[in-house]
Amino acid sequence: MRRLLVLIPVLAAALGTAASVMASAPSLTLTPASVKRGHTVLIKGNADGCSVGDAVTIISRAFVHTHDFAGVPAVFARVRYGGTFKTTTRIPATKRPARYSVTARCGGGNLGVLRHLTVRA
Repeated sequence: MRRLLVLIPVLAAALGTAASVMASAPSLTLTPASVKRGHTVLIKGNADGCSVGDAVTIISRAFVHTHDFAGVPAVFARVRYGGTFKTTTRIPATKRPARYSVTARCGGGNLGVLRHLTVRA
C-alpha cells in the first residue's frame, strides 16, 4: 500500500510533464512570404492555449481593411483541434510594395509571434 501511495504522485508528475512536452509553441506561417499585389497568402499556425472554436485575429497593414484590430487591418481564423488555425487572404492590388509585419492574437492575448510579409508590385 505504501508503494502505491508513493507511486501515484510520481505517475501524476510524469503525465504532467508529458502533456507539457506535447503542447506546441505558438506559431505563424505565411505562404508565400513574398507575394505580388492582388494575390493570395495562406496563413496558418498554432494558437497554443486557445480553445477549439476561438477566433485567432491575424493583424497586418498588408491586409485589406474589411476588419480591423485597434485600427489595423485584420483577418480571422478559427482554432481547430490541436490548437491549429488556417485561413487565406488576398492582398489588395493597390497595396504599396513594402515589407509588412504580421502578428496574431487569441483569447485576449498576443501569441508572441511576429512574421514579415513582403508585398511586390
